[in-house]
Amino acid sequence: MAGINYVEAVDEPGLSTKPGRIHTGLNSGYQAIGLAYLWGAARIILLGYDMQRGPGGESHHHGDHEGGLPNLGTMPEWTRRMVQLGIDLRARGVEVVNATRQTAITCFERLPIDKALIPGKPPLYLQGMHGLGDNLHERAIVRKLVQTHEVWLETPWPSVFHDLPVHLVPKATALRTQAKNAKREVGQYAHGKPPAVMPQRIWYSHDQIRATGSFLGAMAANSVVKVVPADFRLPIPDAWQEKAQEWLDKWQPGKPLMIYRPLVDRTEWAGCAQRNPDYAAYAQLAQIARKGRFLVSVADLEPRKEWMVGQDIGADAECHRGELDFETLAALTAQARLVFCSPGFAIILAQAVETPLVAVFGGHESARLYDHGDPRCHWIQPITPCECFSKMHACRKQIDMPRAERYLTEFLDAIADRQQIAA
Repeated sequence: MAGINYVEAVDEPGLSTKPGRIHTGLNSGYQAIGLAYLWGAARIILLGYDMQRGPGGESHHHGDHEGGLPNLGTMPEWTRRMVQLGIDLRARGVEVVNATRQTAITCFERLPIDKALIPGKPPLYLQGMHGLGDNLHERAIVRKLVQTHEVWLETPWPSVFHDLPVHLVPKATALRTQAKNAKREVGQYAHGKPPAVMPQRIWYSHDQIRATGSFLGAMAANSVVKVVPADFRLPIPDAWQEKAQEWLDKWQPGKPLMIYRPLVDRTEWAGCAQRNPDYAAYAQLAQIARKGRFLVSVADLEPRKEWMVGQDIGADAECHRGELDFETLAALTAQARLVFCSPGFAIILAQAVETPLVAVFGGHESARLYDHGDPRCHWIQPITPCECFSKMHACRKQIDMPRAERYLTEFLDAIADRQQIAA
């Protein structure tokens, strides 16, 4: 008939995310929640969800049904099924408040109706950045903002924010790795519509980076936070550890793990050649760092789009085709005894999971912009560091190798001693 929309109802667990379909849960209250989700609700308040008999044993406010109609025969199963529904809704950023006065449902937040209807934290819509390193830095800003706001965040890296109470929104991007990851993690995005408020853009300029002394400082200067502690630590869930363990079982390293980032160039950004350190120096220092360690080389290469440059140092294991998703890479980095890299996301990921780090610099930027005072970070810079942020400047990349090798060896000895004590 005209004007009627048919919604399919199937007896399956949890939340239906398929348009035009709900799960029955064996009761109409469950189905109403499913409809609210499909229609875009980001916050659902429940009333009359008793899921229990009345004080006198009544099954309904009007008394029992007659004529063979059911009277709560499966009610214990109703409440049991609500548990998975609640888990699925929370995973998609939908808040459910149960304002029923007397209820058997325990899987949703409980509030009296007068408080449930009071607006909570003001909404804040953040347009995050594209880079993985920038998104890791954004954790410090978002961690602060969720204390005072209901945060909606555009990002191509949902798992980076897995532990923070934010609504994640897809970020349109043509960048290869970012678009691939956003597609893989599409199920992690919130279903509800972002709030109708003016978006706040997270960004920075090169002048701000130099003025504040760090990428994170410049990022905060442009946010509503203004000043933010450099707390972008990333906890690693057990599920991520299990994914990493599958690779470790395959490799059987037998030695402490070292995550290594080879030098690359790519068509998406013309600054790689300027940013990369001296090829020979990088390889020579990496060979010193790898002694006694199982070296895993990590990249996402693709012909004519991203390719390795410099010397191949012969890794113990290579994952050069994007085999490691972010969750697995983060867990492996957390388990590693050392990360060796040039400027980029690997520096920030190592800091986020608190793994010792050696970073070798070329042109374009200097170590101070990444340095937050962590003694587990060791910086190797050219004799004349540069902060030009230019793709054309003739940065001098020469490294004082005798000095660099001496201090690198001292750093490696120091972290080995600390790790042996900790073990």
